[in-house]
Amino acid sequence: MNRIPQDGQPQGAEEFVTIVGGDAEEIGRAFRSQGLAEQDFTIVHRIGRHRFALAPGQDPGALFDGRELVAATYTRRAR
Repeated sequence: MNRIPQDGQPQGAEEFVTIVGGDAEEIGRAFRSQGLAEQDFTIVHRIGRHRFALAPGQDPGALFDGRELVAATYTRRAR
């Protein structure tokens, strides 16, 4: 049985980070500044426009101020 650490993820679970920004350069800067490559994160798919769907009752306009955004999702395999 996998032990669940404090972050709530089963031990050995894959991790994801999604960075949302105004353009690919902004996302790249965030990836580098957070040191994600050094933490073994790799991109799941190309950077591009995303459609964001929120749970009922959430206001996407308040979350993103109505800006057109792009996003990139990165993953780190279980260690």
